[in-house]
Amino acid sequence: MAWTMRVAALAVLTALAGCGGAAAPQTQAAQARPNPGAVVTEEFTISAKDDGINLYLLNKHPAEYYYGKSDHTVLFIHGATFPGSATFDLPLEGASWMEWMAKRGYDVYSLDIRGYGKSTRPPAMGQPADANPPAVDGATALRDVSKAVDFILSRRSLDKLVLVGWSWGATLAGAYTAESGVRIDKLVLYAPQWMRDDAPKPNTETKLGAWRTVPLSAIRERWPKDVPANEKSELVPTAWSDTWMNALKASDPDGAAQTPPVLKVPNGVVADWLNTWGAGKPYWRPDRVSVPTLVVQGEWDSETPPEMGLSVFANLTHSPARRYVLIGEGTHTLLLEKNRQQLFRSVQGFLEERY
Repeated sequence: MAWTMRVAALAVLTALAGCGGAAAPQTQAAQARPNPGAVVTEEFTISAKDDGINLYLLNKHPAEYYYGKSDHTVLFIHGATFPGSATFDLPLEGASWMEWMAKRGYDVYSLDIRGYGKSTRPPAMGQPADANPPAVDGATALRDVSKAVDFILSRRSLDKLVLVGWSWGATLAGAYTAESGVRIDKLVLYAPQWMRDDAPKPNTETKLGAWRTVPLSAIRERWPKDVPANEKSELVPTAWSDTWMNALKASDPDGAAQTPPVLKVPNGVVADWLNTWGAGKPYWRPDRVSVPTLVVQGEWDSETPPEMGLSVFANLTHSPARRYVLIGEGTHTLLLEKNRQQLFRSVQGFLEERY
């Protein structure tokens, strides 16, 4: 397994005290003890389960890290458009969600699935879109999730960890847990997908290419689309949205070089949607989940509205403990908005409980 690592921001206490011009004695433990709240950042490139594909895995953990704990080891899984490294680790007001959790004692990882962010783009994404079938479907993405779980558990000598999935990532996290629950301590489904009665009927005659482009300008415009008019200006500070746009550009230099800038993303998730959710069939079985599970959503989420999350919650019939949380004044992108810390605290509170 090939991997590379970079360690940054490791702060160490240096206590100097004087008395009559002489330095006070120090113990070896005091000299080596890190600052409380200091965070270590590590980056890994790991080989996927398929030849020629490398996966990017970002880790943040407390400098005072001594041994792994399953309920404090967390893997984030991103959605269908935005890579994990440009969302879960986006620094807003000095801290990303990953940083926020690491400062509270968590060992936190974010995976870029192949075709996204800093992971390998499949060969089909370097060819004309219509030259190949949709790239990176759910089955392929689940192999990447499985490899990331294997790596983390092996690295920390653990047998379980926590999965946190956002949107399509919640579908992947739920599907993985339904099949491999023995390796999951708790499950968090943030803005999960499900079927909806008012969904537009898919056009099954449309041929999907391997990939699609998403203009960054369209992301900005769509973000507050269903937010009440008098609330739009306060949803997210302009500086925050600018920071995110810059991170998305950095995650896809080829797309950023186009006019206007775009994200180039795989179409496998779209093909999956047409064959499952869009056809009235669930992609995964929540009733097969047997671990404590949190479903959390924003009030103004029009992409995966609250009724979707409530349907998932109702189907978690074999979860030993399940919770549904609806956070006011938040959209599908709640993790980057004014009420983001309500999301963070809701997830942390769930993880801190013992079942």
